[in-house]
Amino acid sequence: MIFTDSALISRVAHTVREQRLFKPADTLVVGLSGGADSTALLDLLTRLPGYNLTLVAAHLNHGLRGAESDADEEFCRDLAERYAIAFEGRRLDIRALAAADRHNLEDAGRRARIAFFDEIRTKYAAAAVALAHHADDQAETVLMRLLRGSGMTGLSGMSYRNTRGYVRPLLAITRAEIEKYLRSCGLAWREDSTNSDSAYLRNRIRHQLLPLLEEYNPAIRSGLAATAEIIRGDESLLLTLTDTAFAESCRGGEGIITCSVARLRMFDLPLRRRVLRHAFKQLAGTLAGVSQLHVDVLCDTLNSGRPNAQLSLPNGVVAVREYEHLKLMFAGDRKLHTDFEFFITGPGSYPLPCGSSITIDAITAETFPTDSSTVHVDLNKTPFPWLVRTFRPGDRITPFGMNGSKKVKDIFIDRKIPPSDRRRIPLVYCGNDLVWIAGVCISELNRLGTDAHAVVKATYIRQ
Repeated sequence: MIFTDSALISRVAHTVREQRLFKPADTLVVGLSGGADSTALLDLLTRLPGYNLTLVAAHLNHGLRGAESDADEEFCRDLAERYAIAFEGRRLDIRALAAADRHNLEDAGRRARIAFFDEIRTKYAAAAVALAHHADDQAETVLMRLLRGSGMTGLSGMSYRNTRGYVRPLLAITRAEIEKYLRSCGLAWREDSTNSDSAYLRNRIRHQLLPLLEEYNPAIRSGLAATAEIIRGDESLLLTLTDTAFAESCRGGEGIITCSVARLRMFDLPLRRRVLRHAFKQLAGTLAGVSQLHVDVLCDTLNSGRPNAQLSLPNGVVAVREYEHLKLMFAGDRKLHTDFEFFITGPGSYPLPCGSSITIDAITAETFPTDSSTVHVDLNKTPFPWLVRTFRPGDRITPFGMNGSKKVKDIFIDRKIPPSDRRRIPLVYCGNDLVWIAGVCISELNRLGTDAHAVVKATYIRQ
């Protein structure tokens, strides 16, 4: 006589409710390989009390094991027919895909499965894709990431639900419990011969490392899974703190993330590292290739006495420190401002290549308030035409209120104007004399006398 393990069904139903994996009457795509895990998952989903799910079995034939792969596909097709559910199968040459995209077989297979499952989910408007990862898989994942080197995000293992809408109802169930359930139900399954291939790190962990660790702790598998669950909870809290700190210190727009150096310095080092990683991911969409070394170098840049610096980061991202700002952007998207040069010949509006402008207006006021962005010019002393051009090394000006001249570069440094902005700032010459660094500094030569009558107002409007 065959008995169904009702206790296991209840545990899975509890996980589904507690983790809010899906709702009653939802449509789910079930990743079905024919192995013990996915076979048990399919059966369990049909038995969840009160759910009445619509299931779609999805099987991807990787074509790596010839007749064995084809037999797995046929087994899955028959299983779907037995449960009277839709079956979606596809065959791909994973070896050819891996060679074409320069990925290893494992990575190529994973990418192909994701693309396939996403396609089927869209086709059926499914609420989620259900995968059969279990507690033993979780333990292996944690060990694999620990061996390769990982932070808390990696050590938190697999989640019950990820951002793609993939759910893992069996993540708290062990492989031994799954096989016991299948035997109690009289259900057969397929064994994948590659699961014993020691060429794969996961298999070496499963068949060599974990049995060795069990000699020290017989409950190592459940212990690692429990540790991953604790870390995942802590990671969720830290993500919330990181989001808040990022919002306080950084802003994004037009393919650039700009962070306040002073605000970042206020954070403790662990939070500062997290904010920088978050900023990178916000820009690039991934943290692939970003190591702790990259993050530490960014932190060093924040603390450096050098006010300006540039770093090359993975995925074509550059980090630029400019005084009190740290900017992350793509190297190819950096706005390089070309030199410009033109003449102002009279009143009117004169656009600049960077989107800013200089406007000249004739005025008759008796008082002439002046600041660095609006100047009043006596045409008897500073007649048209005026030459407007970009900064060049060696440029000098006699600042308002001074007798001697000063290098424009030194004024930029004193005012902490970032190097990337210096070529946007128009310099206005009358003959050989620099009379105005627009928006920055007025020349003593521009001082208005009591006999000034032919006066125009020059306004710099910065974009």
